Amino acid sequence: MSPAPRSPLPATSPATPSRAYGQDAEHDDDANTEDELRALLRRVRKVELAARKRVSAQSAGAWSSRFKGRGMSFSESRAFADGDDPRHVDWLATARTGELFVKQFVEERELTLLLVVDISGSMGTGSRELLRRQNAAEVAAILAMSAGRSQDKVGLVAFGAKPERLVRPAKGRAHTLRVVRDVLALRPSTPGTNLLAALDVAGHLTRTRSIIAVVSDLVGVTIPVERLSALSARHDVVVVELQDGLDGELPDVGLLSIRDPETGYERLVDSSDHRVRKQFADSAVAAAATRQASLRRAGCDHVVVRVDDDDTLRPLLRLLRQRRRRGG
Repeated sequence: MSPAPRSPLPATSPATPSRAYGQDAEHDDDANTEDELRALLRRVRKVELAARKRVSAQSAGAWSSRFKGRGMSFSESRAFADGDDPRHVDWLATARTGELFVKQFVEERELTLLLVVDISGSMGTGSRELLRRQNAAEVAAILAMSAGRSQDKVGLVAFGAKPERLVRPAKGRAHTLRVVRDVLALRPSTPGTNLLAALDVAGHLTRTRSIIAVVSDLVGVTIPVERLSALSARHDVVVVELQDGLDGELPDVGLLSIRDPETGYERLVDSSDHRVRKQFADSAVAAAATRQASLRRAGCDHVVVRVDDDDTLRPLLRLLRQRRRRGG
């Protein structure tokens, strides 16, 4: 499978003049760190508020899975019928009424939602002000809050060329905010993207049946069909693909320097040449078709979220509603 084309407009931040004034430089570094932390907390709060509004307004509420919980809880008693298990006879109700009654049970719904989030270099790109990394954080927040409404646990595996951060599943708003913060703040230690390694970690972390949500732009990612199929047989696997409008097209602006955000490799292309633009677009279409076919073979739910859309999360909320209507 050939990798999907990279976004030609990687995000950059304004350069800041460097200083080396001994103690003053150390104070500047501390101040910069504090400023970055405050800015990060503001972004986390903004993402949380946006996600909470969308979850409430769209009634995305309880996450539905095709799997039930591990335990069983008593619901009510009813009259015995042919085919009922004698082991479930409600002897107290039977003695009280003089008729044979059996207990009914419902399966508990508590599950674990494990977010497998791409933090590789390409996640720092975007053709608008919103970067894929920020979009991934909002997706993670919506999924985590939706799971939280069902009292489910949420965990995180953040990955680039290798798994970079593991947050074990837990409950609570503070835990959800930690997950969102990590998605926003983490940067890869080495270039590249390795989904297979992240899925291996996820498989070992989730011994019981769980929901595994992969959030990635899938840029340069080889879809590990066999591993995903094995996980889908035991878990409920959803792949949320983050796309940008420039993933599949080159703007007609003449000579253009394109930099691979994961390797740093740059090359110059003539975007005014319609053959170059067509080749770029055809390559993107072919790569998307290959990804979709691979995910279909693996038995995963697959939803595409456009980073450059006015309502980037509409497809995700639609998926949540569909899953809830299916009842799993």
